[in-house]
Amino acid sequence: MLPEVFECPQCERQFVFELVEPNSDQSIYCPQCKRYLGEKDVNFVLVTEIEELSERLRFERDRLEKDEAVYALTDCADAELRLYGSEVHKVVAILRKTLADLDALKSQYR
Repeated sequence: MLPEVFECPQCERQFVFELVEPNSDQSIYCPQCKRYLGEKDVNFVLVTEIEELSERLRFERDRLEKDEAVYALTDCADAELRLYGSEVHKVVAILRKTLADLDALKSQYR
């Protein structure tokens, strides 16, 4: 089950609702003041999670692409750095594929 945190703007109370409940009302009300806050939206939560994960992966991909470029241009004397430079392209390729897969998955939830 996926939880979602809500905060009531009227009484400022925070609470958690489970998003996946079969055959239940999708409306969210504050348990304290009974104010209507919205609808449960699993797709929104999943798209948000995918976007946050994609952002972190893009940051790492960009960082590793820069490392790949630097190590491709230099001849490293240190064996560990030489191995890192020769293998980093594999990780970059995996990140690129993963980001493409996440983008495709995100489009399914929109």
